[in-house]
Order: sequence, then structure tokens, then C-alpha cells
Amino acid sequence: MGNDLLSACVFCAGLLFGTNLPPPPGYHVEAGFSYATAARRYQSPDGRDDASDVTPKFVLVGFGGARPAAEGLGAGTPEAEWRARVALGPSHDEQEQTPFAITNTNATGTGRFENYAIVLRHPFSARDSVETAASRRFQTSTDQIDIGQERYVLSETRVLSAERVDVGVGWRHRWPGFEAAFSARYVRPNGSNATAGAFQITQGHLWGGVAEARARWKQWTVSTSAEYAGGSLSVHEENRPAFAPRDFNSTATLEAYRLGFGIVIGKRDFFLQGSYDRSRLPFVSLAVLGTEVSAFESGYHPDSRSRVLLLDLTARHEFAPGFCFKLLLRTSFGDETLTLTDASGVLPTRQLDIKRSGLFGSGLSRALGSPEVTLGFGVELSLPVRTGS
Repeated sequence: MGNDLLSACVFCAGLLFGTNLPPPPGYHVEAGFSYATAARRYQSPDGRDDASDVTPKFVLVGFGGARPAAEGLGAGTPEAEWRARVALGPSHDEQEQTPFAITNTNATGTGRFENYAIVLRHPFSARDSVETAASRRFQTSTDQIDIGQERYVLSETRVLSAERVDVGVGWRHRWPGFEAAFSARYVRPNGSNATAGAFQITQGHLWGGVAEARARWKQWTVSTSAEYAGGSLSVHEENRPAFAPRDFNSTATLEAYRLGFGIVIGKRDFFLQGSYDRSRLPFVSLAVLGTEVSAFESGYHPDSRSRVLLLDLTARHEFAPGFCFKLLLRTSFGDETLTLTDASGVLPTRQLDIKRSGLFGSGLSRALGSPEVTLGFGVELSLPVRTGS
């Protein structure tokens, strides 16, 4: 169980092959729940704040089996492993512009997250394993929007969807106290945004790779990884009044760079990881702002470039042989540059500087925005595999 399936950030990179805390040897099952947020905030030139967030509440279940590497080899990743996890949960969308004015756009809605991940790791020797894995993170919601009217007056309905699918095949080699892995990666990021005044849908395929290294010395573990996927996505857009279709290809990239540290203290394991996640996507379909609703219905095309710093802490305590409790925490800050262009060339190009955080609190927290947060709890039950006669 990790924050990759329990986070509200659909397009942030997940731990497809890597692990923060190694799974217990033998067969195991896990279950947990979490609360998460993803938020975006823009301050308009007239001083109004436009904030939007999505808050899923997950239930996660998983099961699998693992066989540790030979004593002294590698840095904790199992020699052989199979694992399947599912995280499902309802979500709530909220968007508002403050202070309130008749010209404001406000929205609220409900949706769901459906996240899945599987891992298969097969050894060819004590030092080498081939790895295959796949994950899908998906969110959809239906929002009710008030545009330029008094509160609680329905203007239109919006349907959003965001999806990221990852498939990877790689190779891992182990040395005493050290291991390295390389894998090829296929990524499919999709997004759609449909209102009465505009329709956008984007889909396609990105290709890339991942490099990872882990080292272990006594009770300490250090891990680092880098991943990149890029390519071109097909975009279809239309908007009022004529709803003339526009079809074209647009560049997209997804990158992530991680550094993590782990320590074992008695029956407690801790792993702290920092990630720098950077992306370029030709759509916006998660925590959409009121400013963007007006822009899309006017005929603007979005080009989003985000930079997010994520901090993850995972802790595990063994209360009894085969029974562990896990705590997962994530917080993140970042910014996003959204460039809006008009395909007809009539409207001037616009640029929005967006904070990847909400609008809560006061003072410095209000200026920076509140952090995106994930908080999860879980239990892990394991049954060791008996060997020998």
C-alpha cells in the first residue's frame, strides 16, 4: 500500500516497480482507507481568488506474495513477487471565486476514483529479475455550475474525466547491498471536459523509460529514481456558438525525479521520500477553475505546464508476527503555468499563473495556499511460506 493509489493527483507519477517499504515475505493481504485533496488556485488581476479542489476518500484492498532476495544481495526489493491492489472511493468537487460577485463562476459536484495496480516480478538468478507492472488511475465527476448569476442558480452541468494508464517492463540487477533497475514505459494520459458551451477530449500514447537505484547499509536504505515519458496527444475541441470541431496533435510530457531515505528501528520501519513531478498536458480536467470555464467556452485551447514537489512519509509498526499497522502521509506544493491560445487568432493569448494549492487559512498560509494532503491508515497481514521438510 502506497500513496500512488491513494493520492488525488491522477497525473502524478506512481511507484510502478519501486517500493518504499518492502512487502513481508510470504503471502500477505492489506486493507486501508485514506482522505486526499488536489487543489488549484488563481488570483485574477482584479484581486479575486479562484480556487478549485477535488477530495476523494479511498478504501484500498490488496493481496500478493513475495520471496526476499538472497541474504546480503540487493536493497530490499523482493527477488520474486506478485501483487494486486485496488483503491476505490467517492469524491467531491468544489470551486468558488471570492469575494462573491454576480459575475463569478461557482461549481460543486460529486464523482468517483477507480485506481488499480498489479506487479509481477520473476527471478532468472539470485541477482537478476524481470519486472512487469501496470496501473490505472481514473477519476470522473459531474458538476453543477453557476455562471454570472446569484448563488444556487443552475447555469449548466459539466462532466469531467481524468485518466492515467502506465505499463512497464524492466530488468533489476542486485549486488551486495545495492540494486539497479531499468524499464521501458508506456503511458496513456486522457482527459475530457464537457459543458453546455464547450467540449474537449484528449487521448493518445506516450513512451519513455525509468532508471532506479537503491542501496542498503545496516538499518538504512537510500533510493533514487528518474522517469520520463513524452510524445503527442490527439486533441478534439469545440465551443459555442457554432461548435465547429477542431482536431490537432499537441506535445505532452510527464517527468518525475525521486530521492528517498528509509530506516528500521526495532519493529518499526520509516521511509521518507521527496519527488519533483513535472508535466506538460494539452488539457485541464481536474479541479477546473471558473476562469477556465469562461475561457474554454470562448474558444481558448489550454496548454498546462505544472511543477509539483511532493513529500511522502510511510511508517509501519509490527504489533505481532504477521500483523502490521501502516501510516501514510503526503503533502505537496507547486505551481502551474496555463497558456491559453485561440485557434482562430482573434482572441489574444493569455497566461494564468496557478498555484497547486487551495485557498484556506490566513496570513502566510493564505498567500501560499493550503497544501495538498493525503492521509491514510492500513493494516497488513502476512503468512510466511514454509520451506524445507
